[in-house]
Amino acid sequence: MAVPGTMGKILLVDLTNRTISVESPSDEAYLSYIGGYGLGAYYLYKLQKPHVDPLGPENHLGFFTGLLTGTMAPSGNRYFVVGKSPKTGTWGDANSGGTFGPALKAAGVDGVIFSGASPSPVYLLVRNGEAELLPAEDWWGMDSNDLEDRVKEIYGKKAGLACIGPAGERMALLSCVINDKGRAAGRSGLGAVMGSKKLKAVVAVGDAPITMKEPEQLKQALAKYREGMRDQGMYKVLNQYGTAGITAGAAASGDTPIKNWAGSPGDFPNVAEISDDKVLAIQNRKYGCWRCSIACGGETEVDGPYASHNHKPEYETLGAGTLCLNDNLASINRCNEICNRQGLDTISTGCTVGFAIECYENGLIADADTGGIQLKWGNADAIVKITEAIANGTGFGKVLEDGVKRAAERIGKGAAEYAIHVGGEEIPMHDPRLNPGLATSYKMDATPGRHTQLSVWTAEAQFAPPGLVTEEFDKYTYTGKGHIHRRVSNHFHTSTAAGMCMFAWVCLPPQCMADTLTYVTGHTFTLDDVERTGARIAALRIAFNLREGVRNIDFPVPGRLIASPPLEEGPLAGITVDIDTQIREYLEAMGWEPTTGVPKQETLENLGLDFVVPDLHPDTAAAV
Repeated sequence: MAVPGTMGKILLVDLTNRTISVESPSDEAYLSYIGGYGLGAYYLYKLQKPHVDPLGPENHLGFFTGLLTGTMAPSGNRYFVVGKSPKTGTWGDANSGGTFGPALKAAGVDGVIFSGASPSPVYLLVRNGEAELLPAEDWWGMDSNDLEDRVKEIYGKKAGLACIGPAGERMALLSCVINDKGRAAGRSGLGAVMGSKKLKAVVAVGDAPITMKEPEQLKQALAKYREGMRDQGMYKVLNQYGTAGITAGAAASGDTPIKNWAGSPGDFPNVAEISDDKVLAIQNRKYGCWRCSIACGGETEVDGPYASHNHKPEYETLGAGTLCLNDNLASINRCNEICNRQGLDTISTGCTVGFAIECYENGLIADADTGGIQLKWGNADAIVKITEAIANGTGFGKVLEDGVKRAAERIGKGAAEYAIHVGGEEIPMHDPRLNPGLATSYKMDATPGRHTQLSVWTAEAQFAPPGLVTEEFDKYTYTGKGHIHRRVSNHFHTSTAAGMCMFAWVCLPPQCMADTLTYVTGHTFTLDDVERTGARIAALRIAFNLREGVRNIDFPVPGRLIASPPLEEGPLAGITVDIDTQIREYLEAMGWEPTTGVPKQETLENLGLDFVVPDLHPDTAAAV
């Protein structure tokens, strides 16, 4: 019998040979890796050879639900896409909320792993525990909105869909996986991997119940936790505004990058035009992801030259406005719709547009290169046009569609100075000069450039889960924080791999995760177990990188992220970030070698990762 909370089944789909087999994970695998990118890392590490081409048939692409996805867990609706990233050459993962994760589980499986590549477009239909590959030639070229409508016409309103748009079909590295007409598993360029396999979509249909070991005890516990959750300030802001509610305040504090990370709040005085109440003014319907009480989402409608009807722009998308000095909300909403329909990561696309503007303003590119698009700061019309070009792979958009690292290589002329990325991944809209722990996360998480790998920076920003961080500390004192980074990041790895949205997680005490896992599975989880599980997942993800020959510690970090040189104006003027001290103490706290970032053999063995030891410590393993 499967571990309660799971369906006990993972599909292995060989796209080259058009075969589908079933894998039944052991109880130990479910309980040790919790689903999501934890279980995904376990299977891909076992199944995949190192050094494969990320866009070749040997790269595996996984879709995984968390152990708590589809259960009564608070905001337990996430699913994960995993594989080797074509942007960074590292472990890649991305996750999304909405309805697809619970739908995949209700279809009778916990995940799907694709290998090989189809010679022609296909989609996978998972229906009531059975699966088949079906032709998708008629779907190829459709945007995500139109395809969502088509799938629901064929399979019913409750059908779940995760798909790529035309950008993913072209294997543009800015592409991502889309569900629910605009919910995005956005980072790591995994839409391009899906396109390389000619896999247009995964469709999930079914109504299988999810067994929980002690549902009544869970219901009672969650009633108590949810009452306290609604008292949290973050909950109230998100419930009222969504993430758009933090844009103005974040920009004023220096959190939101301005003018491609080179500016300060004084360069963007009209940030209120793209924040909170202004965004609510174009919202015509509020909604939430599957069974989420926070309900931070919304639908918007705008008329006029930038007419659009789509998901409310999230903070990260609005932050791309500050990055480009664009205070025209209608144009940002239009860019958001373009990205959602065509299947582009709005974070990386916005960063790439900001990069292109700085190149244009400094004479590295001109109208002859851009096809007459005058890429100047704040030029809303030009920003929409270049976003369309990136989405369609036309004109100068073809230069930009793979992100800032490759665009800088194509442009040359010193353009790399303006390409703000770590390891090939564009940096999201949160500044380490305000919350220094971000710098460590951006460089050292297995998926570089990722703000949603929460760590000590959440405590620095004062929105860590209540009770998780009890120490008082000065965020600009760079020593003495490694153990806090370890604790927060490990707890977060467990919660997110289990399928809980991070917005719920930061509003709940740590004991909620331990209790929820205990009552769902029937296996006792303590707080130490939660942290240990996260440490195991973190070590396995980083081991994937090291086996590929990639050491995160070697990634250069752009000077603008750590104030080298420091800003001269604004709230962050004069601040510099001692990233080296932070990283050294984080690695020591994790039990990883502080000079190489390699988990120590003792650490791996203590975490039950003995199978990794021969790859990371071959001399020791050979001696034994």
